[in-house]
Amino acid sequence: MDLLKAENPRMLSTSSTKIKKHWFARWKAEPVLFWNTVILLSTGIIMVFSASMTTSIYAYHDVLFFLKRHLLGVLLSVPFFLLGSLLSLQKLRQLSSRILLLNLLLLLMVFFPVIGREGGGSARWLSFGPFNLQPSEFAKFSVLLYLASALSTHQERIKDFWLGVLPSFLMIGIICLLILLEPDLGTASFIIAITLITLFVGGSRLLHLLICMGALLPSGIFLVLFSGKEYWMRRIEAFLNPWNDPQGKGFQIIQSLIALGSGGIFGKGLGESRQKFFFLPDRHTDFIFAIIGEELGFLGAIFVMVLFMVVLWKGWKIATSSRDNFQAVLGMGITASIALQAFINIGGVTGTIPVTGITLPLISYGNSSLVVTMFQLGILFNIAYENKFRNDKL
Repeated sequence: MDLLKAENPRMLSTSSTKIKKHWFARWKAEPVLFWNTVILLSTGIIMVFSASMTTSIYAYHDVLFFLKRHLLGVLLSVPFFLLGSLLSLQKLRQLSSRILLLNLLLLLMVFFPVIGREGGGSARWLSFGPFNLQPSEFAKFSVLLYLASALSTHQERIKDFWLGVLPSFLMIGIICLLILLEPDLGTASFIIAITLITLFVGGSRLLHLLICMGALLPSGIFLVLFSGKEYWMRRIEAFLNPWNDPQGKGFQIIQSLIALGSGGIFGKGLGESRQKFFFLPDRHTDFIFAIIGEELGFLGAIFVMVLFMVVLWKGWKIATSSRDNFQAVLGMGITASIALQAFINIGGVTGTIPVTGITLPLISYGNSSLVVTMFQLGILFNIAYENKFRNDKL
């Protein structure tokens, strides 16, 4: 699939300074996506509070502990949403390589003993006083930005494996290697997947991408089997047969399935989850969808999935409507990234795929993910507004 189109100089001559209008004009370009985002954020606030209250009381003696931090994350994400919707996309394109290098530096810094912070056996965070930053979350966007810029700048190389595909993969490979060293196989695998998708929509040959996948798959299997990271193998075994070790490897996925199944069609009611009483681990982060299914039922779970389908639909429409190569590829990459994260998270919670540690965008607790997702959505609104602005000028 090839989103890249012949650029019209007349269209691209539009100065970004002419469209720096009030941000309300931006979201009005896609009101359905705007209110869809508001509903997703609101759902996240409600469900984080419900899913985390037991841990908040037991560990911190404050029922609002995680809710307050999540609300702070929402407040922090709003300026990033506005920034994404108002900044110059051409300037962002020019800074793409520098942003990727900055992200590379941040990924290296997580291994520094002074500011690097470990959690769950992984060095994934940078600690700045009360704030923790997860550079691997920002890598999801910086990789997309770099690829969109490279694909639109060097269109003549897209079909060439050695000059187009391989250099991009080598650069992204360095990012993924650092993430694997944390270790975080889930995020590294996600970035590889989104790289393949972006290269595909950017016009790379399917054969070239299949060659890359053929080389990466055996490497991934070897890494899981012989890396010495037992929890990677435990996740695979739990996926294949959770009932083989219901009190050990399969405990989390079994408890997740119990939560989903016990919710029935209409759910037990908001706040009435039983699995959040220390049966289901990671209930307000990776497995918040299981609590949604338990409290809001099958209908509530379907409603959340429909919300993400709206993001996919509107994002696809925005990207394919753009006449700017960079914006088209970036818009599709952002859309695919958000939709794929939702699919991977829900797939892990339902036992459809192995658990990866990928959170549910805009809903799960996790401020780094929330800020990055809102910034990306802001860029989608930016692209949508430029589409409308240019069409009105024609």
